[in-house]
Amino acid sequence: MPYNRLAIYGHRGWASSAIAQALLTTGAPAKLLYRPGSNANGLKGEFTEVEVDIKDQDALRAALKDVDILISLVGREDIPLQHAFIQAIPHTDVQLFVPSDLAFRCDEQGLRIDVNKEKDNVERAAREAGVATCVILPCVFAESGLNTGLLGVDVVKNRIAFAGDSENQVLNICTRSYVSRAYATLLSTTPLPHLKTRTIALSEIHTTGAEIATALQKKHGVPPKIFHHSLAEVDRQIDECVNFGKPLGLGWYCRRRWGAGECVGALGGDVWDGAGVEKRTLEDLIVKGELGGYRELPGFVLEALDKTFY
Repeated sequence: MPYNRLAIYGHRGWASSAIAQALLTTGAPAKLLYRPGSNANGLKGEFTEVEVDIKDQDALRAALKDVDILISLVGREDIPLQHAFIQAIPHTDVQLFVPSDLAFRCDEQGLRIDVNKEKDNVERAAREAGVATCVILPCVFAESGLNTGLLGVDVVKNRIAFAGDSENQVLNICTRSYVSRAYATLLSTTPLPHLKTRTIALSEIHTTGAEIATALQKKHGVPPKIFHHSLAEVDRQIDECVNFGKPLGLGWYCRRRWGAGECVGALGGDVWDGAGVEKRTLEDLIVKGELGGYRELPGFVLEALDKTFY
């Protein structure tokens, strides 16, 4: 089976490190691009290392020689840097750009949040430049959604804050390992014409808030403490975060999409079948304790998350 030639930028983050490692062990010819002063320490596999300042267009174009797919895995702070890729790609052999997203499609309310707006700007710029893209959307990572309080679920403290009708509405979550294998499987061997202009949704676990509450009770032996927020209250919280620069705007917005029954629809209809990749269950993650940890969050974010349980 022929392989696509890959270039990967962004490999130090919580999600990006696992995704990059999965991509580098597929057997596909791969280049790992990284900024000056960084390195490929800790990554395994056969790949070419290229140190490049992506703001240097000549150097970036040279680094993208003999590449079919450019995969960006930058964190939220570096989302705007992807415009450098869009500027360079038309002058290279790259046929497909996979921008960093790792979330879901946003409505007008969601685009008020800076990181969502910046992702949308990147995709718009790519279309205007005639750069073909493939966007991969897992909705919410299980590790951040269930282990930090981001979605109103706190496994450790056995509590859950329902927003709107999230008790009965479906939430789509994926583990980091599942997302990593999806990237590797989809991008290493899928023919390029089958990837271009697609928005591919990943779906490992579909669950409701009620099912999560039941899993919490099974884990702890007692029912979780339950809180309720109306969608109007959630909207008020989003407005405060956007208007006054408070943290957790994205978290409240995720809770709103879930509580309004919009999580699955926000992924679109092109859902990867996950063939050959192991899927975990809610039982595995919560009851059996197999839920992985998330990256360390700043103290002020943890404090703000704790205050959302009321």
